[in-house]
Amino acid sequence: MSMDVWRKAWALVGKDLALEWRTRESFLVMLLFGAIVGAVLGIAFELRVDGAGDVAPGALWVALAFSGVLGLGRSMAREQEDGCLEGLMLAPVDGSCVYLAKAAANALSMLGVGLVLLPLFSVLFGVNLLRPGLLVVLLLGAAGLSGVGTLLSTMVPHTRAREALLPVLLLPAVVPLVIGAVRATAGVASGQSLSAVAAWLRLMAAFDLVLGAAACLLYACVTEG
Repeated sequence: MSMDVWRKAWALVGKDLALEWRTRESFLVMLLFGAIVGAVLGIAFELRVDGAGDVAPGALWVALAFSGVLGLGRSMAREQEDGCLEGLMLAPVDGSCVYLAKAAANALSMLGVGLVLLPLFSVLFGVNLLRPGLLVVLLLGAAGLSGVGTLLSTMVPHTRAREALLPVLLLPAVVPLVIGAVRATAGVASGQSLSAVAAWLRLMAAFDLVLGAAACLLYACVTEG
C-alpha cells in the first residue's frame, strides 16, 4: 500500500479516536461489561480457594471477547446513525483504507480496555497479570478481534437480528485466536518468557495476518453491497 493510503487511514483513526474520547461511550460500556464479567466469573470459580488463579487467563479473554463485541456493535451503530460510513465510501478513499482505520481504532479501544482490566483481574483472581509480556499478547489479541469484528460488524446492520448476529458470527470465528491468547497469557502470567510461548504468539500473529488480509479485501465489497 502507498504512503497516501496509510496517511488517510491514520487520519481516519484520529477522527474515530477523537470522537470516542469526546463521548467515551463505547470505552466505558466495554470496561464496565468486562469488569462485571470478571466479577461474575470470579464468584463462580470461588476466588478464595487455592488454584483460582488458574482460570484468570481464560476469564480475562472471555471478558475481552464479549466486551469487544459490545464495542464493535456500538461503534458501527454510531457510524450508521450519523451516515458517516456512507459518506466515507462516497469520498475518494479506498475501501481498504477505511477498513484499516476502523480496525485500528477498534483495536486500540480493546487494547485500552484490556490494560485497565489487567490490574482488576489480578486482584480478583489473586494472580499477577501485570507483566510487560502481556502487552504483546493483548496487542495481538485486540488486533485479531478487531480485524475480523470490523468486517462482521459492517455486515450485520443490514440484517434483522443484528444485535444477536454479531456475537454468533464473531465468537466462533475467533476461537483459534482466543485459544492462543489464553495459552500465551497463562504462560506469561506464570513467569515464562515470551520465547517460551512463541508458538502461541505465532498462532495469534498468523490469525491476525490471514484473517485481517481477507477482511481487508472483502470490506469494499461489503460496503458497496
